Amino acid sequence: MHIRVIVPVLDSEELVGKAEKEYSSFADEGVTVSAVPLKRGTCSIECGFDSSLAAPDVIRCAREAEADGVDACTIACFTDPGLLGARELVSIPVVGEGEAALHMAAMLSTRFSVVITERSFFSTIRRTVGHYGLASNLASVREAGASVMDLNESHIGHIVDECIDTVKRDDAEAIVMACTGTGFDMALEIEKALKEHFGCYIPVIDPGKVALHIARAMVATNLSHSKIAYPKPAFSRQEYRFT
Repeated sequence: MHIRVIVPVLDSEELVGKAEKEYSSFADEGVTVSAVPLKRGTCSIECGFDSSLAAPDVIRCAREAEADGVDACTIACFTDPGLLGARELVSIPVVGEGEAALHMAAMLSTRFSVVITERSFFSTIRRTVGHYGLASNLASVREAGASVMDLNESHIGHIVDECIDTVKRDDAEAIVMACTGTGFDMALEIEKALKEHFGCYIPVIDPGKVALHIARAMVATNLSHSKIAYPKPAFSRQEYRFT
């Protein structure tokens, strides 16, 4: 089985290189993971404008993946840029990390909090949660205190403090990490710290890991997105050439 991770930013070792390493570590035996960056977009996605700019090339990458014989794709960004268009254009499963992580959180808890890089992204996260029909499940949005490019192991202490506070103050029952891509399993480290503090298990959801395994499950069970829900464009248009 071959799953392609579309990393919706321009090529860089800081993000794309770490992403391929991280996703490959999540994959089961027999699953090949390849990560591809965009040719057109931004170096990181840190606002709605960045996400919108990424969408056309994400769709192109999904089409190329299907042509390459890839079994499924994931989109490695919590805002799921290009997800709708990609699902319409191809027949293989395309899984958005935001959608996958949020619905997993809703299955594992009745209230969850989302941790994102910086406060400027809070409104985008709230809109994303609302888009997937889960606004009533959102306990709070918390910040990691670092940009996408700077997030690393040194920020775990601050994130753990934020998670402890949201469990106590907001009655959060699970945590969704809206930005990882650090090259190591940050969610697992935070989960361990929360269990040590509270003495019970509180799930900390890594969107990349969840999306990858949902994509794998779709392939294994021969499922993909309904073409009634995501119909292929009825006719070709010259304007489509940019994808």
